[in-house]
Amino acid sequence: MVTKKKSISKSILKSVKNLKEKISPSKKLSQKNKILLPKKHKGLGINVVLKHKKESEMLKYVEYLKELRVEWVRLELNYYDMLDDKIMDFFVEELCKADIKILGLLTGLVPGTLVNCWIPSLNFKCPLDTIFDYKAYTERLCLRYKNQIKDWEIWNEPNTLRFWIHNPEPSEYVKLVSETSPIIKKINSQNKTYFGGLMGDDIRVIAPFQRINFIEDCIKIGIDPFIDVYNFHPYDPICYFSKQPSEVYFPTIKSVINSFLGKYSDVKKPFIISEIGTCPLWLKISQTEIGVLYKDIYLHSRSKNVDCYFWVLTDFKGPEYSRWNPETAFGLIDWELNPKEMYKSFVTELNKL
Repeated sequence: MVTKKKSISKSILKSVKNLKEKISPSKKLSQKNKILLPKKHKGLGINVVLKHKKESEMLKYVEYLKELRVEWVRLELNYYDMLDDKIMDFFVEELCKADIKILGLLTGLVPGTLVNCWIPSLNFKCPLDTIFDYKAYTERLCLRYKNQIKDWEIWNEPNTLRFWIHNPEPSEYVKLVSETSPIIKKINSQNKTYFGGLMGDDIRVIAPFQRINFIEDCIKIGIDPFIDVYNFHPYDPICYFSKQPSEVYFPTIKSVINSFLGKYSDVKKPFIISEIGTCPLWLKISQTEIGVLYKDIYLHSRSKNVDCYFWVLTDFKGPEYSRWNPETAFGLIDWELNPKEMYKSFVTELNKL
């Protein structure tokens, strides 16, 4: 009887040894990481604009992102003012170490000042007017981050004057995408191309010189073969200036999301929300209530199988902004990299899920 037990034990040990030998070191590491890393909130993303450039500051960014347990970061790669490669390399590598996926945003940052919202051409050029430079910029970044970034968004809010620099035209955006998408795919056939996040629900005008029916017109012109994922920003005026009570916010933003998805229900490709947020500077809603609101928006988006990225990780600061500009205060953490009440509330709400 003892001999039989020993025989069985030897057989089990031999089977376990054989199984271990079949697992490659990379698979062992992957299994270890799955145990050590906290579970991500599926489809949850945060926008990041690298306003702080010291390594210690960027590491703080990553720690906050890890505490939020985001799956994605939408990382702005500013066409108009590229960061030093070493700075971006460091941050991209730290995101990868944290097992955070990256949506590379191939756009120019246009600060939301009065001049830039109404006459942006005084300070910037439309990417189509510098198409050769934009294509070179796209190719360089896709090559540089070939192993780290597989998802690429082509420009931001191309249906607005502010970001398109002159009056937005679907045919012009289709041209930009048709010339850059093949570059992205050639570098890595597994890469995905994303429609530039559209301002609003593509039904109502909520920004100066905003074009509606933009995706519809782009599809008619022939953009669909060049796009893998469509993309929108379900903002409403209450996200910026409002004295409405907190209970109004979620139904309003939910309605914007539903309106857009209803309008494009025949499109057979995925959608994401690559940007949505509210600024507490000029709102009656409290920061604690904003954390609850973000959780509700996230859950509603996921119920529609739509990933949701919130704007933005950090507050903005610079000579281009007045202290009263709402764009400076969307951050979950402040300029000194301290967590705001909306961050604490959002983390608390997410931890309940």
